[in-house]
Amino acid sequence: MSKLQPRKDSYRHGNQRFRVSAIVCALVLLSVQASLGSRLATSEVKISSQTQQPQTAFANPIRGFAVPTNDSGPLAIISGSNGTMWFSEFHAGKIAEFSTLNNSFHEFQIPENGSRPAGLSFDSHGKIWFADESGSGSIWSFDPSTDNFMQYKTTSQNSTPIFVLVCARGDVWFTESTTNKIGELSYPSYAMSEFSLPISNSGPVEIAFAQNDSTLWITQSFAGKIASFNILSHTFKEYSPPSNEGLKSPVGIIVDNQGNVWISDHGGSSVDELNPANSTFRKFPTSVPVTYSNYSISAVATLAIDSKGRLWFVEHFSNKVGVLNPTTGTIQEFNIPTPGAYSVLNALDANGNFWFTEYYANEIGEISGNTTTSISTTPETTGAITDAAGHTIDEMILVKNELNRSVVVQLSDSSSFTQTGQTPVGEVSINETTINLPARGSETIEASLTPDASLGSGLFSVGIVATLGNESSISILFVEVQGQFSVTQWVVSNYQILIAVVIVGLVSVFFMSRRQPRSKQT
Repeated sequence: MSKLQPRKDSYRHGNQRFRVSAIVCALVLLSVQASLGSRLATSEVKISSQTQQPQTAFANPIRGFAVPTNDSGPLAIISGSNGTMWFSEFHAGKIAEFSTLNNSFHEFQIPENGSRPAGLSFDSHGKIWFADESGSGSIWSFDPSTDNFMQYKTTSQNSTPIFVLVCARGDVWFTESTTNKIGELSYPSYAMSEFSLPISNSGPVEIAFAQNDSTLWITQSFAGKIASFNILSHTFKEYSPPSNEGLKSPVGIIVDNQGNVWISDHGGSSVDELNPANSTFRKFPTSVPVTYSNYSISAVATLAIDSKGRLWFVEHFSNKVGVLNPTTGTIQEFNIPTPGAYSVLNALDANGNFWFTEYYANEIGEISGNTTTSISTTPETTGAITDAAGHTIDEMILVKNELNRSVVVQLSDSSSFTQTGQTPVGEVSINETTINLPARGSETIEASLTPDASLGSGLFSVGIVATLGNESSISILFVEVQGQFSVTQWVVSNYQILIAVVIVGLVSVFFMSRRQPRSKQT
C-alpha cells in the first residue's frame, strides 16, 4: 500500500499535518478549527494520562487499495451496482470506479480544469451526482452508461458546494458551506433553488433525509447546531444540546429507522444522538488519541448505518474505523494500517462491508461488516446512572478475551465531561490499567466516576476503553448528573427569561409614567 507524505497545499494551515479539509467538504475550515481547538483544550484542562498502546502481530482486518493516479486525494465514496464502488478524486479532478470483483480501477476526467469533486450520490436512473468545490460553484451529473458529464452552476457567487444527496423523487439537494445555503435541483427540469439558513455563517456541511422524505436534516458545523428543513413549506427548525454538553463542529448526519438523528462531532470525540420528539441529545464517546499523538480529539468524520442499526465511521485524527452499536452501548475500533491516512467519507456496500477513502494515503479502504474485536466489554448497569456533582459512584465492567490464547489488555477512558473527550484528572479512575486475561477468560474491573463539583446538571457519558493491539472495545456509561445550585449558572441558563422580564418591567413603568391623574369635575 502506498504511504504518501502530506504535502503543503492550499488546504494546509502552517506546517502542521492534517490541514486539508475534513470532508474536504468544509473541513478546509473545520480541520483547522478542530485541530486548534483540540490543542487549546489540552492546554486548558489537566488530562488524565493515557497509556501508550503496544502494537501486536494480530492481523489487521482493514484492506487498502492504492488509487492509480498519484496524489489524487480520494474524498467521497458510494456503492454502485455489480460490485462497484465509486469515489471522487479531489486533487485529480476525476470520478473513479473500483470493481470489487477484480480489484480494478477506471477513472473519468471531469471536463473542466480545476474541478474539485467532493460529495457523491446516485439517482434512480444510475447517474452519479457530485458537488464541485472549485470556484465555479457547480453541481455535476455523470452518466456511466455514456461517460457524459453535465454541469449545473449555482446562482450564488463564491459558492462552494460540498455534499449532495438525491431524494426518491429525483430532486438533487446540496449544501453550500461558504454561502450558508442549501440548494435544490428540481427533477425533471433541474431548475435550481437556494435557501439561506437562519443563522449567518452556520457552515452547512452534510444533509440526510428522514424516512418520510419531506424533512431534510443539516449539520451546521460552525454554529454547533443541527437544523431540519421542511422541503414543502421551506421552513427551518434548529436543535442544539445544552451548552455543557454541546457540539463543537457537527459534520456527518444520518437518520435511523426510528427517526433518531445521528451526528458526528468532528470537533470532538463522539457520535451524538438527537431524539427530535423531545429535542434531547446523547453522546457516545470514542477513545481519544494516546499521549504520543499530535491531537487530543478523535475527530469523527461522517456516518453510515447498516441493516443492524449500527453506526460506522472513521476518526480523522485517531486514524481508526469505529462501529457503534446503540443497542448494547458499545463501540468497537480498528486502527487503519497506513499512518496519517486521513480518512474522509464512507459507504456500505450491498454486502454490508464498510468502505472509506484515505485522502493522504491515496487509497480506498475496506473492512468486513462481520468484523468484531478480540475483546469485549460489558457494563454491569444498563441505562443511565444517577450521580450528584462531586460525588463518587463505582461501576463494574466485565472485560472478556474472545481468543484461544492469553492476552494483555490496556485500559483507559474517555468522556463527555469535556468536548475533546479527554477526561480531567479525578473524574474517572480505573482500578487497573493493565490486565492479563487467559484464553477465553475474563476479568471484572472497577471504574470510579466523580463528576466535578462545578459541573452543571445534565446527561453525560463515560467510555471505558479496553485495547488489545490494533483494536479497542468501549463500554459507554451514561451518567445523569445532578449539579449543585449556582446563582451564576442559573442566570446564564435563564438569561432570556430575565431579559424578557426586564423589558416587560421597563415598558410597564414607561406607560405608567405617561398616565396623568384626572382632575375632579366641580
